[in-house]
Amino acid sequence: MQTMQFNRSLGPLVVSGDARALLAGVVLLALLLNLGSWQLGRASEKSALQARWEQRAALPPVSPSTLLTERAEARADRQVAWRAQFAPDQYLLLDNRLHRGRPGYHVVALARAEGVLVPVNLGWIAGDPARQSLPVPTLPEGEVSLAGRVYVPSGKPLMMQKPVAPASLPAPVQTLYWENWSAELADLAGQPLLPFEVRIDPNSPVALTAEWPVVNQSSSQHIGYAVQWFAMAAVLFLIGIWRLTNVGEFWGRRSRL
Repeated sequence: MQTMQFNRSLGPLVVSGDARALLAGVVLLALLLNLGSWQLGRASEKSALQARWEQRAALPPVSPSTLLTERAEARADRQVAWRAQFAPDQYLLLDNRLHRGRPGYHVVALARAEGVLVPVNLGWIAGDPARQSLPVPTLPEGEVSLAGRVYVPSGKPLMMQKPVAPASLPAPVQTLYWENWSAELADLAGQPLLPFEVRIDPNSPVALTAEWPVVNQSSSQHIGYAVQWFAMAAVLFLIGIWRLTNVGEFWGRRSRL
């Protein structure tokens, strides 16, 4: 195979080698630096999410309907408290949710209050490992006190096609699309539906297995990953300098002095 050699002199410094190997090294170096920068960006995002959660923890709880006119960013992580009623068959089962390695579902029930329906994620429930049947959660009877936090996803899910709302309730779903499904679910349940989800307070007596981490990885973990990528980039750069230049000769002469 024909090589593409180059040889350049910059004073006492000589740079020589295979152009294709140099190009591959530059591309790999850029990739490593980009990965490190991406991890730093993720660390910044996680720090911002943690700060927002702590800031809104200091705000007093409000009823969910008062947040209807707020933008999604303004209502995210807000504490809510209200009294509501559940219908035994008005819920969704959010599929493919693991708890300590066990497969199951999140139960998202539609709580009736103040003339509207509030989607409330009650937490995790175990599923059939053989996937032959769906779990049937027992929802509270009568009017109950509810408390939780508004959950707004940090990014929109990737949709290959327009999401279709369930044709009946209860129903298993893979992902929740409240803004797209509000009208259809409201028709099924017979009341207007708020286009956001409330995650139940884990200490609530009506909660199932409710564990809601603020972030799935801490900012310090992302910074650690960034350091690793940048360290690999530094090693690659030093190897490239050593292999493509005569720096090694200068180093050897100096060490013999």
